[in-house]
Amino acid sequence: MVLRMDPTDAERVARIFAEHDRTNLPHEIGVTRRTLFHFHGLYMHLIEAEDDVMDRLYAARSHPDFVAVNEQLAAILQPYAPTWSELKDSKAEVFYSWSAD
Repeated sequence: MVLRMDPTDAERVARIFAEHDRTNLPHEIGVTRRTLFHFHGLYMHLIEAEDDVMDRLYAARSHPDFVAVNEQLAAILQPYAPTWSELKDSKAEVFYSWSAD
């Protein structure tokens, strides 16, 4: 996912996700790894999983842990695209992938 973030908020965002990742919800969704990046005002959120988790992410939107994270992040992260209206609008598309044998 790609959003906008003031780089001075990086530690705050990391703390929010560290607390969230101690819950069972990431495991229920199927997340195996989360990596957050920032670069010149951009926030990039890489979620790794054994398969596509988008359907499970959408199903979890009413889960109290999901709601809590979104409420905390809403004050920090802003949409990158002006047409953003929901989660899928910030999803970056893979156009090349490589891994070592």
